[in-house]
Amino acid sequence: MMSRAFCVTLFILLQLCYYGHSCPAKCQCFTPTRVFCSDEQLTDMPHNLSLDMRELVIMTTRIMNLRPSAFPEGSKLSKLVFLNNLLQGISSTAFNKLAGLEELEISGNHHLEELLAGTLNELGNLTMLALNFNRFRVMRGRPFNKLYKLETLQLKGNDISLLADDLFQQLGSLRLLDLSLNMISVVTMELFRNLGQLRTLKLGYNHIKALPVDAFDGVPRLRELNLQGNKIAALPQALFSRLADLEKLNLRGNQLKNLTGDVFPLGLSELNLVDNKLAQLSPTTFQGLPHLTCLLLSRNQLSVFPEDLFQNLTALVHVDLSHNLIAGLPETTFSGLSELTVVHLENNNISSLESGLFEDQDYLDQLYLSHNALQTVPTGFFDNFLSGNMIRLHGNPWTCDCHLLYLHDWLDYGAGPSQDISNMYCGAPSFLSGRGVASLKREQLVCAANSTHETELSVTQPVETPPTAVCTIQETNRTISVKCNIQKCPRVKLLTWYQKEGNQEILTEHEFYHGTECLNSTITINF
Repeated sequence: MMSRAFCVTLFILLQLCYYGHSCPAKCQCFTPTRVFCSDEQLTDMPHNLSLDMRELVIMTTRIMNLRPSAFPEGSKLSKLVFLNNLLQGISSTAFNKLAGLEELEISGNHHLEELLAGTLNELGNLTMLALNFNRFRVMRGRPFNKLYKLETLQLKGNDISLLADDLFQQLGSLRLLDLSLNMISVVTMELFRNLGQLRTLKLGYNHIKALPVDAFDGVPRLRELNLQGNKIAALPQALFSRLADLEKLNLRGNQLKNLTGDVFPLGLSELNLVDNKLAQLSPTTFQGLPHLTCLLLSRNQLSVFPEDLFQNLTALVHVDLSHNLIAGLPETTFSGLSELTVVHLENNNISSLESGLFEDQDYLDQLYLSHNALQTVPTGFFDNFLSGNMIRLHGNPWTCDCHLLYLHDWLDYGAGPSQDISNMYCGAPSFLSGRGVASLKREQLVCAANSTHETELSVTQPVETPPTAVCTIQETNRTISVKCNIQKCPRVKLLTWYQKEGNQEILTEHEFYHGTECLNSTITINF
């Protein structure tokens, strides 16, 4: 009796023999209906293609032309892909025997410059057509007029500079149109007329400088519009007024300098304005966007923010203001934005923070403040943050004196493992410049000479709530005096740390016990 393993092996061998006998040369047949051909020696369409084949992928071959007899009569092919070949020409009747074809891709053929009139006329069941990264310059003869069922049309990465106004007029079922990475400079309302089912329109990385106010009137059900990487300098007031269903708008990498109020549609949830030339925003710019969850404004020239700029953005979750010229933010900037979880403020000129800047954000999870001009943070600023929150503070010139005690303590006890505290360095005073903030002891954070700073000084006392002393530090003629007003007379330990020339560090310790020497005494330290 044959073993189970032997039976399985015999079955596989029989299958290999079957495919080896029926599969066209230089191709692989994964199943009787799926064929993959990829061989640089292949210069013509494979022969002996099965009529039962449903999917055919031809990739990286030397096929240069598709002839009229490329596919057999009665073919059941539903998906055909030509990817990264050397196609230069396609016969206008090459696909005439593929009436059941539903998906067709001809992409990555850098010598294919034209699609002859009538080439697609017999493909009435086509739902997806991708003609990406070829060398098409002009689409002649209304090539898509018979594709009534087409839902996806991709023409990205070609050299198209001009589109006939009636090119897409018969595509009433179209839901996605991708024209990105071309050389289109003019967009008219007639171009998208009758595309009432279109949901996604991609026009990114073209040469568009201006848009007529009625450019998108023919696509009222649009949900996503990508205009990234063009040269658009202004947005007409009513440009998006017909796009009541628009949810995602990408205007990244244009030349926008100003935005008028109410220019954006009410239902917008994602707005990308990164890398424009915006220098200021009016309080009404975003006032009509109650559903906005993501607002990206990085890499502009913003320096001043109106206090109520984000007032009505109650659904906002993610805001990016990084890489601007912001020197400070009003305390009410984020007031009422209770859903906010991610805030990017890195790479600005922020020198100070208001203590209540994020008091309404119970769910703030990520805060980026790196590469600004911060020297300290207000006491209590991070009290509402959890240890698992991601907070980035590196790249700031921290002043490592008594004003940094709160931040130092928070880094020691409140910051979680996700914080990159090892790259936080002192910018001042000079004898601590370049030292890591996390490497300093609390006793080293004293105020500079000729300054007076009151702080709470912990003292050692075996009671539940230790008493405190209010102390001042003063310097006169190279003599530092520490004066403390202590309610009781406990044991006091004074640690003194300073740095002499040559980076020599000196740490001294003094202890005072119960007795008269702790009453109204002045401790002096001589350098």
